[in-house]
Amino acid sequence: MKQKKRRISIRLKILLPVVLLVTVLCVVLGISSYRKMNDGMVAMGVDQAEMVSEIALGAIDGDVLKTLGPGCEDSAEYQTMRDAMCEIQQSYGIAFLYTLHTDGEIVYYGIDTDASEECADYGEEFEVSYEELADCFAGEEYVQDYIDETVDGHLISVYKPIYDSTGAIVGVLGCDYDAEHVSERLASSTKQIVLIAVAALVIGVLVLCLVINAMMKGLKQVEEKVYELVSSEGDLTKKLEIKSRDELQNIAENINDLLAYIRGIMITISDNSMKLDGSSGTIVRKLSQAEISITDVSAFMEEMSASMEQTNYSLNQITDAIGQVYTSLEAIFGQADEGSKSSEEIRVNAEGIYRNAAEERASAKSKADEMALEVNERIKKSKAVEEISVLTANILNISSQTNLLALNASIEAARAGEAGRGFAVVADEISKLATDSAEAATSIQKVSAEVIQAVNDLAKEAAEMLTFMEETAMKGYEKLLEISESYQGDVGSLNRLMQNFAAESASLKENMDGIVASVEAVRTAVGECTSGVADVSERSVELTMNVGEIENEANVNKEIALNLNQEVNKFKLE
Repeated sequence: MKQKKRRISIRLKILLPVVLLVTVLCVVLGISSYRKMNDGMVAMGVDQAEMVSEIALGAIDGDVLKTLGPGCEDSAEYQTMRDAMCEIQQSYGIAFLYTLHTDGEIVYYGIDTDASEECADYGEEFEVSYEELADCFAGEEYVQDYIDETVDGHLISVYKPIYDSTGAIVGVLGCDYDAEHVSERLASSTKQIVLIAVAALVIGVLVLCLVINAMMKGLKQVEEKVYELVSSEGDLTKKLEIKSRDELQNIAENINDLLAYIRGIMITISDNSMKLDGSSGTIVRKLSQAEISITDVSAFMEEMSASMEQTNYSLNQITDAIGQVYTSLEAIFGQADEGSKSSEEIRVNAEGIYRNAAEERASAKSKADEMALEVNERIKKSKAVEEISVLTANILNISSQTNLLALNASIEAARAGEAGRGFAVVADEISKLATDSAEAATSIQKVSAEVIQAVNDLAKEAAEMLTFMEETAMKGYEKLLEISESYQGDVGSLNRLMQNFAAESASLKENMDGIVASVEAVRTAVGECTSGVADVSERSVELTMNVGEIENEANVNKEIALNLNQEVNKFKLE
């Protein structure tokens, strides 16, 4: 596996914005320093200009100045004051020093200390209008708060009113302070600031490069170690050994913790895959046993269906016998109506009825006992269907365990992330298989419950039929015997006895109607039970097929678990 080359390295990603930031910071600091220095030096120059103008103002005599006028350049007063002003000009670095006066509309020069040919004569018009200097002639001072760059140099102008001894304003002193030295110092300081900023930028970049090199050295170690881990073909036992005592060491420790966590997940997946393999084998064995049991149940259901058909045949015979008894009762009832005509015939018939009743009672008793024994035996055999519920309960239990195992496997696969995606698919298929098994088992339980209920209903109806035979039919035969004995014992009360016999015959007829209805109900129940048993047989066959499919899927799951275990074994965990 080759390492990919990146277009922009981390070194450049860190260096470029930081250099830009340091450059901007140096520029901002340089501009800020320049502005503060400029403001301070200009303020210093303004203070110096104001101070020297005060000194110059102290050398001017207002009383003498107000006596001067145009053409006074040769007077001693003019020369004396001009010499004093020139001395102050030369001593304090003043570029131009002069006095001004006005007529209220125009401003004129007074004494001018300019030594060049451009020196203004007394009374010559000043270049600044009266409106600009009106406040100074009104008694206010004006101090320029900036350095003015002119053809004559860098100047700071100050205008102060001149007073005489009476306090009247006789003129204005103009002082143009030479701020060339201030500008030169400002330019020199600006160069120093630029050099300092450049030096700071260079030093900052060098320091930054050293820091980034140190960082990149650690990152290079991490990169090499991670690449070694990636190219080690699944060896999760390797660790990053970095002792930089900074964030890189924390990153290495976190990567080691991550590898340990992944190793734990892979160990868990390996263990669970082995458990899944064992569980799949258990499921296969259980399903094989269940298939055998279901086959036995199917065979038993077929045998039970044949038994139900035999029971139905017996009930048909009982119905025929009851029909014969019912016909006999109708004949007895007709004979009871004719009994009043011939007591002798009644006596003879009574003896025949007694004998027939005794024989029919014995026959009915024997038939009922045989039927009860056969029905009870068939019902006992039909109870074997309850074993289906036990088998289906085992299948549901196995399905629940499989579903729980699939859920655990899905959780572990989710924790594994991309590596556990295939295992998550396997776990999902196992969960679906367990759900299908549970649904099939639930369907079998439902059918088994219906069969058991039908068998219980059949047992209840058979018990009621036997009780009816014992309590009603046998009592009828006993009553018939008593009546026959009464007929033999007392022929004189024939009419009364025949009437009672007719009433008892009618009651017996009603009871026989009930017997017929009960037998019909039992026959219907047996028919339904037969249909239910046939349905159970069909479901058993279907269940056998489903169990076979489940067994095939379980074998597939076992193979998947084996493949998953092989994939996990590709990683070195210990």
